[in-house]
Amino acid sequence: MTTIRQLDAPSKQLEHIHTRCFDYGWSEGVFADLLIKPHHRTYVFDVDGEIVSFVVMTVVAGEGEILTICTDPNFQKRGLARMLLEQVITTVRNEGAESLFLEVAIDNPAALRLYESVGFKKTGRRKAYYTRKDKPPADAHILRLAL
Repeated sequence: MTTIRQLDAPSKQLEHIHTRCFDYGWSEGVFADLLIKPHHRTYVFDVDGEIVSFVVMTVVAGEGEILTICTDPNFQKRGLARMLLEQVITTVRNEGAESLFLEVAIDNPAALRLYESVGFKKTGRRKAYYTRKDKPPADAHILRLAL
């Protein structure tokens, strides 16, 4: 059984997935801190009770932001991130936000294609935004979706 649900308690699974997807994954403590912030939400995609994909987002003052979104590499290319992205878009629209922002590494073409396919547009660039373990930092595109 697969479901999308809002996470209401810290989960070690988030740290495990994030560290598999990013050079410097966030710790369980970082996710726990985000869960208690009033404008932050974490949505997870469960497959048979196991978290395999998630998104952390916030909505404040008419703007939404995706802080991170990732899918366990064993579950990628199944549309899970797209479904979570659609959940976020619905959430921020329902809360009256006028736009949704995120950053994506310029060397992540699959993610960029996903975001552009739902209407995100490039609005800027952050130099050396993503630190990398074995290579130079990567720039990030700043993306915006008008709602």
